[in-house]
Amino acid sequence: MVALLYGATIFSCSTDTVEKVSYAEILERPEEEAKNLKIIYTNKGILINEVFAKTAIMNKRNDTALYIFPEGLHVNSYKMMDSVNVLETTLVADSATLKEKPNFFTAIGNVVARNLLTKKRLETEGPLYWDEKNKTIETFVFSTIYTETDTIYAKSGISSDDAFRDVLIRQQSGVVLK
Repeated sequence: MVALLYGATIFSCSTDTVEKVSYAEILERPEEEAKNLKIIYTNKGILINEVFAKTAIMNKRNDTALYIFPEGLHVNSYKMMDSVNVLETTLVADSATLKEKPNFFTAIGNVVARNLLTKKRLETEGPLYWDEKNKTIETFVFSTIYTETDTIYAKSGISSDDAFRDVLIRQQSGVVLK
């Protein structure tokens, strides 16, 4: 009887200190958080992408991970040319998210995408959307494209392949020199 009362006392004391957390609060707490991150993506040992971020936070909902990069992101993408892996594109942004299943990336704030091979540069406040499965990028806001000779304004955004080779400009303005 003494042991039962002692056990009940310990149990009742320990339950008084348990923090009560709602289901919504649990969903908002990150499952993973990483600092000073560098991720390398390869395909059969060949470098495809490098991702750099100061902070990455991951939450999961229904087996789908959502990665949040609140302090900015830098991505380098590589292309195999003449048996040499060459840096083709870069992307930097003030913040970003990556939703798995399907891989859908959103870059926000001072977004700059460059194709170093074609010497094209895209600047937008974002959001810029990258659909990895369909290999496309899109913006639906004012964006500026710079080439070696031209500056093109896309008043309603752009659609492009993810290497920024073929670009569709929505409501174009600016001067294109030939």
